[in-house]
Amino acid sequence: AQAGDMPAFDELVRRYHGPVYCYLYRTCRNGAEAEEMTQESFVKAWEGLKGFRGAASFKTWLFRIATNLCINRLSRRKPVDPLSEDIPSARRDEPEETFRQRQLKECVGAALESLPADQRAALVLSIYEELSYDEIAEAMGRSLASVNMLLYRARMSLRQTLAGARGRGLV
Repeated sequence: AQAGDMPAFDELVRRYHGPVYCYLYRTCRNGAEAEEMTQESFVKAWEGLKGFRGAASFKTWLFRIATNLCINRLSRRKPVDPLSEDIPSARRDEPEETFRQRQLKECVGAALESLPADQRAALVLSIYEELSYDEIAEAMGRSLASVNMLLYRARMSLRQTLAGARGRGLV
């Protein structure tokens, strides 16, 4: 792919499109924005592929591109009330449980959205993408100590936010 072989790059896109899209969706919580940033990540990767030195894995390098795009976009985004992209369940026999699950998902999603962009990105990379702390540091262009602090602060903030929601009976 570095030599300009488009089929080789197409294979990289096939291999990593899903993980990059899922990461961006979990971070920005908007399907259209996540798809747009995914495409932009691959365009930037193609443009910068000749400069890829291989010091980190391609996946980590690609996630760094996606993380930078996402953090930049989130820092410019104006707060809005997101529309739910959930499709209602066809089962009607457990409406209370369905309502409770939706309420829990919305509460956790709102708590995650309330985090600063860098904390949210680190947490999503850790929990959903299952990257190691070293890989997160590489993907975010941060030191290992910085990643540890981001994750610590994110978890403490979520714990506090969700404890308040639990006290109000929302969780």
